Amino acid sequence: MATILTSSQQTFVDITDQRKLSAYITSNLPKTQSEDPNVLPHEYAPSWTTTNLVLTPVLFLDQTNVSPTASGVTINWKRKDGVSAETNLTTGETVNKGVLTVNANKLAASASGMITYICYISYYDSETKNTINISSDITYTLVKNAANARLCYVTSDTYVFKYDTTSTLVGATQATLTAQVQGVTIGKWQYKNSSGSWADYPSTSDNTSITGGTLVVKPTHAVFNDNVAQIRVTTSDTDVYDTITISKLYDGAKGDKGATGSAGSGGLSVVLGNETQTIACTSAGKTAAASVISIPFTGYVGITQIATTCTVGTLPTGITLKSNTAATATAAGKVELSVAASSDLGAAATLTGNITLTFTISGKTVAKVFTWTKSKAGSNGTSAVVFSVYAPNGTIVQNQSGKLTLATSAYSGTTAITSATYQWAKYVNGTWTNISGATASTLEVSGSNIVNIQSYRCTMTYSSKTYVDVITVEDKSDPYVSEMLSIGGFTVKNNLGGLVPYVIVRTNQQEVDELKGIISETAPSTPKSGDFWYKIDHSAKTVTLMKYNGTAWANATEKQSLTYTWYAQDKDGKEVTFTKTGKVIYLSAADIDSLLTLQCDVSN
Repeated sequence: MATILTSSQQTFVDITDQRKLSAYITSNLPKTQSEDPNVLPHEYAPSWTTTNLVLTPVLFLDQTNVSPTASGVTINWKRKDGVSAETNLTTGETVNKGVLTVNANKLAASASGMITYICYISYYDSETKNTINISSDITYTLVKNAANARLCYVTSDTYVFKYDTTSTLVGATQATLTAQVQGVTIGKWQYKNSSGSWADYPSTSDNTSITGGTLVVKPTHAVFNDNVAQIRVTTSDTDVYDTITISKLYDGAKGDKGATGSAGSGGLSVVLGNETQTIACTSAGKTAAASVISIPFTGYVGITQIATTCTVGTLPTGITLKSNTAATATAAGKVELSVAASSDLGAAATLTGNITLTFTISGKTVAKVFTWTKSKAGSNGTSAVVFSVYAPNGTIVQNQSGKLTLATSAYSGTTAITSATYQWAKYVNGTWTNISGATASTLEVSGSNIVNIQSYRCTMTYSSKTYVDVITVEDKSDPYVSEMLSIGGFTVKNNLGGLVPYVIVRTNQQEVDELKGIISETAPSTPKSGDFWYKIDHSAKTVTLMKYNGTAWANATEKQSLTYTWYAQDKDGKEVTFTKTGKVIYLSAADIDSLLTLQCDVSN
């Protein structure tokens, strides 16, 4: 069986004649922080105030570790918020001996929710008399826990005050309104005055306060206009409130709302038990969960309740008619509307809408409008689960010696997850293979198991769902070192075109198994007999080694001295079928589903 000499993954490296300086940044904390917006002040996990974020640059000159404080090394840190321009560090971000410490939750004030720390490293090489400049960066992102749904709705034990033909009050003498809220606190009760403006409910002996959860409404209160009182309760969120209507109904010619019946028989009226509904939605404007809207109704001729039917008008996308029960002379009717989960109710930007309800009573029709509104900060209230794998002490071993610890970070919102199960796996020969017994939240990796480069994956199972993250570790002192380069770079656009990755191999700073010729789409202009050419054919999506026989180019029979075996991982770190072989390969844009990680094992 062939012995793997070295492995490489995609890297962006400029090969020059000077010595190579490389660097990476170790972080003592995960690169994702969670925010809980449902408490004041907001909580962050992990908190950089409690456990300071410490970023340490690790430097290598060729394969030799160089201290950040070594002679000739200059380190300068910058920061960047989102895609904005770089700036100097701010208060709470300090550097000592090249190490950056952050002692405040800087993501809290980030408009983009993403901060990148950039380490600029300058090294004067006394051997080559050259100054080498490189940079390395690390990005932290904020994941906000879902804001709890903010809702408010009002119910009443009656919606009408009835008067007989002598204008004497009969039936209920008061209405008790009850407000129920979620995610907000009650503000105060108000009514709509004669000028159409909302005013505070007047002080009466029936209500000790207008800021509590209940309100007593009596027909003698000065809140009725044309025998109708419109009342609402406000909350701590100005966009979250609910309204209700209380009506006075008179028997005989002094009819109330709706069409007027024949003389002496009283006016036609329809009273809705629910005129408006707030629907909890996510921040994306979609309904947080399936729900049912209930709209009770009763019909009256004068003050006499009679049979009434309802016809429901056009409904928005995501709302359907569940049931429609007619009212009788003794029982209220009810329309029930089903609200589907994850629906934008027509459009994510649409915040409110109307549904026309047409009631038939004594052969005549009365139209009412039911209003629905998306809650401003509506959400399903489910905490975001964040899972990541990191190496607290770095991802590098030397000479396959020592050990590395791989750790996991898992939060539900801002609460650390402690009840999950774990399974670690190792990427070997293009396949993820579970490591027997590796079921803890951490994994200790021996340097002897790392051949140049090695990927590990951890799968966390929590609340019947799985979460996956991948980390790659390296051995910096293998006798063979390989680097993966690419003609055309490492980026395609709009699934068009293709790239040409290839691998170079060094040992003792000398390249071995070199390319036999140039890599290009067109043949060399002045070839000599025996010259080689790696022919790129974008139509056939191939790279073929060609040899010039003195008069024409033909397929070469020669091979590289080393064997190159390629593997691939998709954007989720899962292995995918990949059959390319050779030192130089063709990678079509069609092979890349947003992200593809290539690994090439080089063996003798």
